[in-house]
Amino acid sequence: MILLFNVKITSHGLSYYHRNNWLPKSNRLDIFKYCLASYTALLPVLSKCLFYIQLAPEFADRKEELEKFIHENFPADKIHLFWYRNNHTKDWRSLCDEYFQDPNELIWFAGNDDHIFIDYNLDLVRAGMQTLKEDPDPLSVIYYSHWPEQMRLSQHYNGQLTEDGNFIKFTWRTFDAIRILKVERFRRYWIETDFGDELVFRTDTLWHAGVEMTGPVYAPTREMVRHYDGYSHVSPHIINLVPPLFIPPGFFEGAMRIRIGYGDRDPGWTNFNPQATNLYANALDGADYRWVEADIPLFWQGRIAEIGYSPDYDPSQMEQARDSAFLATTRIPMNCYSTNFDHTGGAPEEWFSNHMRYHA
Repeated sequence: MILLFNVKITSHGLSYYHRNNWLPKSNRLDIFKYCLASYTALLPVLSKCLFYIQLAPEFADRKEELEKFIHENFPADKIHLFWYRNNHTKDWRSLCDEYFQDPNELIWFAGNDDHIFIDYNLDLVRAGMQTLKEDPDPLSVIYYSHWPEQMRLSQHYNGQLTEDGNFIKFTWRTFDAIRILKVERFRRYWIETDFGDELVFRTDTLWHAGVEMTGPVYAPTREMVRHYDGYSHVSPHIINLVPPLFIPPGFFEGAMRIRIGYGDRDPGWTNFNPQATNLYANALDGADYRWVEADIPLFWQGRIAEIGYSPDYDPSQMEQARDSAFLATTRIPMNCYSTNFDHTGGAPEEWFSNHMRYHA
């Protein structure tokens, strides 16, 4: 699989996402570094890493720092680094001719600088790669981010659980730049359509232009990737279930500390409590995540100095609370893609049995 980033790092632009003002603030380049760090977890399944990066003037003086970071975190023989963004049809065609010839090769397409790979192992990624390779339809994709929305949409469009229980398959028209897709589909975008001098740095343009490529979509049955700013654009209440992210204290220094099960919050640590009423994104005294130790993102490994448990930590109670919180994220009332979802009609619990922690 080939990792493809095509991004512009800029502090300017509109935001449709709500973040309470007490959440730690990071600039876009540091967020991108955090994003890149998360994708180092994918290295065992990546053959190439294509980085097309345009830096806005406010970050031009940090180019050397970013380049050094990339070379420190990705193998030299996989790095293909370009200091520009593909902006026009001709750019995309040149990229395809250079790197995308095998129609069945898979692309992890990252058209954003802030979708963080938070999964705790690569089992789901590997299962997804195999699923796409076995699906003969060249249009088949895995929609790897915006997981709460995918859970509601997959049920809405009569999705079916795959035999391995790792994905829900449904039919949908999508051009979002946060998918795993086949080279053949990606090449069709640019070979069959010519936007001339129009800016097309995001594949979303094809959707707005009315290009028709409806096909199989596979939505993972656990969250693989989360948008850094979360999903408040689809629900005002979602931040207390699927919160926006922030860079954990000590992450870049390799000195993270995680405390699990405590009723209070320590700002110098990353705080897990599956039983928490509130998350920090929603209330100052809330936990950061309703996770247990087994949910620690894979890319945090090697950056953690200490893990501490509350004195009254009960594994069974915590695992049950974690599972309840997990299921709640699949049933969030929201408005997405012009469809309103209420508390009813959520995906069946058995769809998620692969990823439950508690086993009586």
